[in-house]
Amino acid sequence: MRANIIIHSISGNLYIIANAFKDALIEKGIDARLYRVEDQDLHIHAAKRNDVNEYYEEIMELPPANNRKLLKADVIIIGTCSLFGMPTSEMKDFLDNTLPLLEANELEGKLFYGFASTHENKSYGKSTVQGLYRWAHTMGLSYVPFDPYIYKEGRLMPTRPSDEIDQIAHSLADAISL
Repeated sequence: MRANIIIHSISGNLYIIANAFKDALIEKGIDARLYRVEDQDLHIHAAKRNDVNEYYEEIMELPPANNRKLLKADVIIIGTCSLFGMPTSEMKDFLDNTLPLLEANELEGKLFYGFASTHENKSYGKSTVQGLYRWAHTMGLSYVPFDPYIYKEGRLMPTRPSDEIDQIAHSLADAISL
């Protein structure tokens, strides 16, 4: 089984969460891979904010996501920042470019899980994740039976994920490997 984790991470929080998910999935024997959504402005954010700069190079080293990555996956996991209760424009562009996959029903039956990070409030994060799940429903994806994770940013999380994120990552891996 292959799980492709596709993120748009600006501050590094989603990158850290996605890595925890990837590690937990690999421990369960799942081929988990991490990809990034293209962001032409990330270098500008990195020049202005230390928290962005800390993970900029690691994020940029991730292979870019594309429709082929979705097709190769048995499980699609998508994480995005929340802006005004919606996915970022970069994530929205990525999802909009999946229209050919919808027209051919090429993702139907694959598993889906979505998560978000927000600096606003949890309801904005919830709205963002609901948008991801609406996309997944439209694409014919089946949901992993596990509640979406929403990280409320107050500050940059530590390099090592917290016990909470480790626990969520392992519970998600358990739900996927059933």
